[in-house]
Amino acid sequence: MPGPARARAIAALGVTLLLWPVGSGAARAQQRPVFRGGTNLVTVDAYPRLGGRVVHGLTPADFDVFEDGVRQKIDQFEFVEAGGIPDGERVDPDSQRDMLQQAADPHNRVFVVYLDVYDVGLTGSHDIRGPLVNVLDRIIAPGDLFGLTTSKATPASLVLGRRTQSVADQLSRFWPWGERNRLGRDPDDPVETYLDRCFPDGGADDDGTARPMADVLIERRREDRTLGNLRDVISYVGGLREARTSVLVVSDGWRVFRPDGALASAGAGLLTRGGTQLLAPPPVGIAPGGRITADTGLSDMYSAQACGLELARLAALDDRQAFQQIIALANRKNVVMYPIAADGLQVTDLTVQPAMQTPLGAVADMDHQRSRVDAARTLAAETDGLAVVDTNDLRGGLQRVVDDVSAYYLLGYYSTDPKADGRFRKITVQVRRPGVAVVSRRGYVATPAASVAGSASATDPAPARVEADAALNRLARIDTDVDLFTYGVASGQQLSVVAEIPSEDVELGTWTTGGQVVVTALNAAGEPAGRGEGRIAPGTRAALVQVPVGTTPGPWRIAVTVTGASGRLQSSLEVSASRNALLGDPLIYRSPSGPRAFLQPVADFLFRRTERIHVEFPVRKPLDRRSIRVLDSQRLQPLPIGATLTERDQGGDVLAADLTLSPLAGGDYLLDVSVGSAAESERRQVAFRVGR
Repeated sequence: MPGPARARAIAALGVTLLLWPVGSGAARAQQRPVFRGGTNLVTVDAYPRLGGRVVHGLTPADFDVFEDGVRQKIDQFEFVEAGGIPDGERVDPDSQRDMLQQAADPHNRVFVVYLDVYDVGLTGSHDIRGPLVNVLDRIIAPGDLFGLTTSKATPASLVLGRRTQSVADQLSRFWPWGERNRLGRDPDDPVETYLDRCFPDGGADDDGTARPMADVLIERRREDRTLGNLRDVISYVGGLREARTSVLVVSDGWRVFRPDGALASAGAGLLTRGGTQLLAPPPVGIAPGGRITADTGLSDMYSAQACGLELARLAALDDRQAFQQIIALANRKNVVMYPIAADGLQVTDLTVQPAMQTPLGAVADMDHQRSRVDAARTLAAETDGLAVVDTNDLRGGLQRVVDDVSAYYLLGYYSTDPKADGRFRKITVQVRRPGVAVVSRRGYVATPAASVAGSASATDPAPARVEADAALNRLARIDTDVDLFTYGVASGQQLSVVAEIPSEDVELGTWTTGGQVVVTALNAAGEPAGRGEGRIAPGTRAALVQVPVGTTPGPWRIAVTVTGASGRLQSSLEVSASRNALLGDPLIYRSPSGPRAFLQPVADFLFRRTERIHVEFPVRKPLDRRSIRVLDSQRLQPLPIGATLTERDQGGDVLAADLTLSPLAGGDYLLDVSVGSAAESERRQVAFRVGR
């Protein structure tokens, strides 16, 4: 199947449930009452096993439930046994609201099939079709729900239903969705093509195997995208319900990349030779008026600086941290993972020519494959699931999953600690029978009521509210008629100033040819302190200009001028040195999903849902604690959306935050970053708006 057609097929597969016929509310089987009797009622799904199977016939007297070590009285008790029913007898929810209500009912189990596009081969995507549909048919009981998604789909597109026939049809028609070790670039990710242009020649040493530099970077980029997407899916489905959600991850596993300084150095050497900044060959395109040209302005995006940013980010990836975040999030959200290696037992990781490998490279290649298997096993073991990765018998392996989810006990208790303090409370379940091991929900967050989070009065505002409002006030310029957005920070002996043209000026045909940017700085006494120049490339909106100011004290008054074929734009701002001890003031970037998918500096904090926001904080002291949340702007409540933090050395330590915006609706949000170093701690917030 051609690349674009395959991409469309995969996209269709990820949202296939949207096309299912819905049943009427009257035809739906009568649902049992939702198992929530009070504001402090905690439900716990427990799976006591003996010999790999759930033990039947237990009573409340056989269980002990503890919350943070304190015994709790079991007020609700039920044994739930599931069994498949014919597909024709299943009735789907008749609306999104109905779907969400049914998913929240702990009596109804929820299963999500996750197809890892980049880490399953063509053979695996073919062979998994029948076993996957078969296992769904066997485990979906009358009240259960399931959904299917891919590593390229947004979590919000997931739809839960009960009928498997549509999925069977889609898997049969579009089975070549697996892209592991497939030649060519992903048509859904234009950055892969541009990495080829960044590194058109030269190779990388991948643990003893000579490979093209672009191939190595793209493999790291794909794993980064997949783990980020999987984290977002866990966050989304875990927010739908308190009871267990089972995720069947169809994947051969992950290498779990570590930071690679040698890779960064080798790539930097390819970008700079003899001190000359290299540009990839400019693309052939159509200039305004229909004239064929070899430079449409895109070549500026392939500069060594732009290529170097993505090189540094990919070489600094520490997917060990990302992997542990996935496990921790799954345990907090009561999500159990069942990795399934669709390609079965594999010996090596890459399809390479033997001449490209040293003897050590061949050994490392097998180690890479073992790393994938180990990662899948760890994900299952740490989330109380099972890994089907050690067999070529997919049907037999999936039978273990069927046995594992066949029945469970639903326990309910009213917590002895009524405080809604926002803490994570650990739940421990024990069974008073010899030899019986039990897995259960590991805990929950005692979420503060909305009135607590937003109850600050005007005369005594909560510090969090004051800090958030200060950050949100920066969005005020979005609502005004601004010709040129500007933003700046001070770092060391230089200022970093961003000039950004409003998006509508580019989209409506003005300022499409870019312009020259001049930035001048005056010190507090009104004396010249520094000057810098930059360029807004044709077809882009922004430029980042460095202004050296030496030891001249601030604050600095900044004048910004942009001159181009469309006229002259001017703006001004004031920049002060940050007084924070741990993190300097951040620079913000956007990464579009279109052809120019490299990071571009931001002064206009309005983003599209198709973009990614990237924030970089200079690190001033070694950090031993770091966390990030996405908050809504009204109640300052954490949202079930995954953001990542990465710390790297980029001419000085940088803490980078990344968030894909597609799961968010239009509105204002905050990236809330907390860091610590020994006894010191800081919280920094970055406000941004997502367009409706």
